[in-house]
Amino acid sequence: MTALETKRLRLIPLTLEQAEMFTHLDSRLEDSLGLNRAERELTLHYRDAIRKYTLQWMKDDPENYLFATIWVIVEKASNTVAGDIGYKRKPDENGYVEIGYSTQPKFRVQGYMTEAIAAMVKWAFTYPEVKAVIAETRVDNIPSIKVLRNNGFEDFKYSKPPEPSNIASLMSDVKMLWHIRSRE
Repeated sequence: MTALETKRLRLIPLTLEQAEMFTHLDSRLEDSLGLNRAERELTLHYRDAIRKYTLQWMKDDPENYLFATIWVIVEKASNTVAGDIGYKRKPDENGYVEIGYSTQPKFRVQGYMTEAIAAMVKWAFTYPEVKAVIAETRVDNIPSIKVLRNNGFEDFKYSKPPEPSNIASLMSDVKMLWHIRSRE
């Protein structure tokens, strides 16, 4: 599989070895891909999730690794990692795939993630078994909501949060599910 290309971006699916490199904030990943080194952030929660789930899914189902791997989003102009995107496993029995994404701070609010999601959704729908792409966001994550809406996603479900001990925790506990269906 070669990279996906957009006007300003290249989306590169990582091999298992490269996905492991991604969890380290040194230059190994960039060196392996021929990219320029730039400051990259990765939360401990996200790093641990990659190590616990993503890498295992890639090992368990190598034929479908493109639906489990991390795709790095490379800004062509600087040849640096602007973010990452990917699906959380192959399509389920209903034909749904869940997308997740993250933008590096330097590249936020420039339309890069809108562009990357559009490319990934278009790619997913080239597989006949994919009927819908879904995404989950917190209700207070306005930038993520805008990116999904810009790509034609519609909200269809809200989670019910546990009873909060204070109102400030309420918004971050409520999740929204979004979807975009195949045009076929």
